[in-house]
Formats: sequence, structure tokens, C-alpha cells
Amino acid sequence: MYRIGKITSTHGIRGEVKIYNLSDFDRFLVGYKVFVMIKDQKHEFTIERVRENKNVLIVKFLKFDDINDILPYKGLYVYSEADVSEQLESNDYHYDDVIGKKVVTDKFEQVGIASALIEVPQGHLLEIEKPNGKKALVPFIKEFIGDIDDEKIVIKPIEGLL
Repeated sequence: MYRIGKITSTHGIRGEVKIYNLSDFDRFLVGYKVFVMIKDQKHEFTIERVRENKNVLIVKFLKFDDINDILPYKGLYVYSEADVSEQLESNDYHYDDVIGKKVVTDKFEQVGIASALIEVPQGHLLEIEKPNGKKALVPFIKEFIGDIDDEKIVIKPIEGLL
């Protein structure tokens, strides 16, 4: 299950919603199924229409034709179970493939644990929780990130980075 967006508000009176897109992949396409969770219950939707408007997506779900039908879902996160691995390029990763891994330098010195990927206008930063509890941020680009395998992330630090 992947968190892919958040319903921020309704749009008009015909059942459309504004969704803030939290995914780097094309997950809001006509015909795709998405869902929200309410009290551990899954409520599934099929996307009928989608268009971009400034920094949000305007989405219309099948069988939701009135503002009152969609109001209960305002403010909820939108999830998908669709596998988008085919959209991954050679150096792309799912957040879940990175978070929680050991981080070591290219000289195999222990740095800490990858605790988050933070999106910034220039790309992403890898947040590393160091053993002393402090955090370090490393640009998630090939100049600083080496190999990523099932157990660890190798970084290539420069002086002053950590």
C-alpha cells in the first residue's frame, strides 16, 4: 500500500476533488483504482477524469456525481496498491526500499540509519539518524549516493557533509 495523495477539498458541486499529489509516479490515471481508509475500512474509487490545476490534481471518481457524495472523504490520504516498478528508472527507488537501511561511507564507516527522504525543490535529501541521535542530510543524487542493496546504502561524503 502506497500513500499517493491527499484530498484537500472539493471542487465544484459535481463530485470532483482536489488532490495534492504525493507520488513521483503516474498514479492518477483514468481507470486506475485508488482508495482511502476510514476506521480500518478500505473505500475504493475508480478514476473517471483527472486534470492538473496549479499545484493540485482535480479528480472525478466514477459514481460520485455530487459534492455531498464526496464530502466525507475530504482531508483523507489516498492510497494505491498498483505496482509502478516498471516506471522506475535505473537509479530510482521506492521510499520503502530506502527507509530503515544502514548507511555506511564508501570506506565502510558506519554513519547511521536512513530515516526519511525529504522532497525539496532541487530533488530529494536522505535524512540519516546518527548513533548519537543527531540527524544528517545528504543530497539523494549520484554524486553522494553510491550502491543501494538489500541491507545498506553507501554514501560518498565530502568534507563537512556529515
